[in-house]
Amino acid sequence: MAGRARRGAAPPAPGGERRAALGLLLQVLLGWGSAQQPGSCPAPCECSETARTVKCVNRNLTAVPPDLPPYARLLFLTGNRLQVEAGLDLSGNALASLQAATFHSLAQLQSLDLSHNSLKCLKNATIAQLRSRPALRRISLDHNTWVCDCCIEHLVSWLKESDQVEGKGALKCSYPDKMRDKPLVKTNSSDLDCSVPVDIQSQLQTSYVFLGIVLALIGAIFLLVLYLNRKGIKKWMYNIRDACRDHMEGYHYRYEMNADPRLTNLSSSSDV
Repeated sequence: MAGRARRGAAPPAPGGERRAALGLLLQVLLGWGSAQQPGSCPAPCECSETARTVKCVNRNLTAVPPDLPPYARLLFLTGNRLQVEAGLDLSGNALASLQAATFHSLAQLQSLDLSHNSLKCLKNATIAQLRSRPALRRISLDHNTWVCDCCIEHLVSWLKESDQVEGKGALKCSYPDKMRDKPLVKTNSSDLDCSVPVDIQSQLQTSYVFLGIVLALIGAIFLLVLYLNRKGIKKWMYNIRDACRDHMEGYHYRYEMNADPRLTNLSSSSDV
């Protein structure tokens, strides 16, 4: 009976098969579209390729987002609840700098891997955060592009005083050329370019102020001299006025003589 029922059942309609296949294809496409592309911006974060930053601030994250975009140089994790029981691996992310607040909530952090990045310097605030973690005993900083200038002075002092960094003897300068391949632990303050940068703008402003004061002083002295010699200057100006007037009258007389022939003949007769 069951066999008769199966034989008597109508075959599935071609339209139903097409609808089923179309639904399956749609599910596959939707699944692919919802999946995160490798190297794209993580869903809870905001990314900027121009600024090369990934901001995951105040997102209540409990772990560092995976698959960071390859252009990322700065990662902001402030205001999250990262739960790191043993270690935090940030290696191979091309990070160029670290914010001190990144490790603010990681009181139980035991190991930190920052190797194979583009770190050039660790600021004093970041180093202070790492030193204040009592459980943090293993830090990896190898394979970074350390720039041995005045910015790295605090890092050098930390490496010499602390044993938190593993393989610190292998950390070497990448720039400048005169310091290339020199171990950080063998670098002294005299080797670093820690000269105070010259602020050209401030110097120009100081020069302008000084010049203004000098010109104002010269002007005040000049006015004082004029006031003290006002009578002599007044007499001198009267003399110049009288001399100019006599000179102009002589020119006027000669002009009248040349303009009137009668005056010219009269003048010639008087000379005879």
